[in-house]
Amino acid sequence: MQIEKITKPAQTIVSMSTHISHEHLPNYIGTSFVDLLEYIQKNEAELVGTPFISYLNLDETGQARDELLAVEIGFPINKEIPSTEKFQSYVLPGYQAVRTLYVGDYDDLTDSYKELIDAIKQENGIFTFRSYEYFLTDASVPLEDQETMIELTYRLKRKASLTE
Repeated sequence: MQIEKITKPAQTIVSMSTHISHEHLPNYIGTSFVDLLEYIQKNEAELVGTPFISYLNLDETGQARDELLAVEIGFPINKEIPSTEKFQSYVLPGYQAVRTLYVGDYDDLTDSYKELIDAIKQENGIFTFRSYEYFLTDASVPLEDQETMIELTYRLKRKASLTE
């Protein structure tokens, strides 16, 4: 598995967020993508990147901290559009991450998370408990050929001062 360090620039996004059980997530992703695309078109914005799902409540191993997943599903867009109760549009701040391309059935990508967390530790970093998964292929591609770009955010450990 090839892992690279990146600094992701700030980007304007529109997204939907929820807490959901793992078994209901695939259906929610599909309907959210459709709803988001309709909202983007209605507000005359344009897509400028790949759709993503972000997991917000991960533990130090990259697994869900709770039974319900805290997720944000979104699209990078070319301009900020009005936010509503259902849709949030804002500038997502830039972040540092390690990333890898995973090819295969989405349900089997747990090992990739473990390797990315190990890479963060090797960088003297601290996992900040948030991941981004970018879907590079659509549902027409067989499961074993699905491509997902996984990014785990991190920050560098603070150096101890000489007076400590």
